[in-house]
Amino acid sequence: MKDVRFALIGGGFMGKAHSIALASYPMYVWPTDSYPVREVMVEATDDLADEAQKRFGFNRKSTDWQGVVNDPSIDVIDIVLPNAMHYEVVMAALAAGTHVICEKPLAMTLQQGAAMAELANKKGLINQTGFNWRLTPAIQQARKLVDEGVLGEIRSIRSHWIGEFFADPTIPLVWRFEKALAGSGALGDLGSHAIDFARFMCGDFDQVSGMQSTYVTERDKLDGSGKGVVDVDDMTSFIAKFKSGATGYVECSWASPGRKTFAGFELYGSQGSIIFDWERMTEFQLYEADAAGDRQGYKTVHVGPPHPGGQHFWPIAGYQIGYADTKVLQFADFFATLEGRQEKAQTDFADGLYCMKVEHAVANSIASRSWQSIH
Repeated sequence: MKDVRFALIGGGFMGKAHSIALASYPMYVWPTDSYPVREVMVEATDDLADEAQKRFGFNRKSTDWQGVVNDPSIDVIDIVLPNAMHYEVVMAALAAGTHVICEKPLAMTLQQGAAMAELANKKGLINQTGFNWRLTPAIQQARKLVDEGVLGEIRSIRSHWIGEFFADPTIPLVWRFEKALAGSGALGDLGSHAIDFARFMCGDFDQVSGMQSTYVTERDKLDGSGKGVVDVDDMTSFIAKFKSGATGYVECSWASPGRKTFAGFELYGSQGSIIFDWERMTEFQLYEADAAGDRQGYKTVHVGPPHPGGQHFWPIAGYQIGYADTKVLQFADFFATLEGRQEKAQTDFADGLYCMKVEHAVANSIASRSWQSIH
């Protein structure tokens, strides 16, 4: 068993999720050839770094991310920073010859995303985009059923990530509401997962046509100096054609009162369908058209050891897993690549870049009021 030393750059919401997963990884994935070590926590100030180091159980702390990415004792740089900071840190880590994990959206521009993917491949380094939602055992099992032909020819999908957490107009103008810092709003933050769901089930996109809205156009500035403009989307939806011939509808919103984490999809084929709801992430609904007429209808499949990734957790189907556990699955996929058991991470930078291409095509379709192709 080899120690793999991680430097986590960023200690906020996602820093918490990654830290829990690194700590619990060997409790679930055992025996393991790779033992994750929480080596360095990097934050913006001494106070934040001190708090995050103690809270998340890292051996060291730092406010110097440049020094950390060039530290030869670090094996993996794990980046959970605001979107506008991804490119600089990823490129520095790759240049230093270190494997990189980066949260989504991967970068601010297609040019940046392409450069990140190209350098990672040129250096022969493992690279992973944080599409942990796709790695949920229920979703992996759904894809397995698609591959086995259980649903027949895949015809359509309705994919979504809808929540209410930014519906409140009194929430101040944090970085997520500024295009210069976030790149986009609900489309990049939530839609990236909905897009990834749809692509994972139906294959590559062909064309998209979208629309979007910003419901709260101004918010109070953090410094108390008045109102600031919100220039990102609160809601984006689009229709899609896939290269396979399937069609789709994708919707994302962070301002839909009543919805908490309404993420998932309805997938329809010629011989059956699947419904998945993240709020009930340890189960999915399966309909098989060839069932006897007096037995037709959706049945609930409870996820457990027989399903991809489910073997790592509990020995009984229906025992619950949570959000941080999907990060355990993300690290398991990373380590499978590091240990040579697979060629690349299932959600590598190429996947992050492809998702960005879809997002940009959607934005261009809205601006031009026309269908846009994805190449």
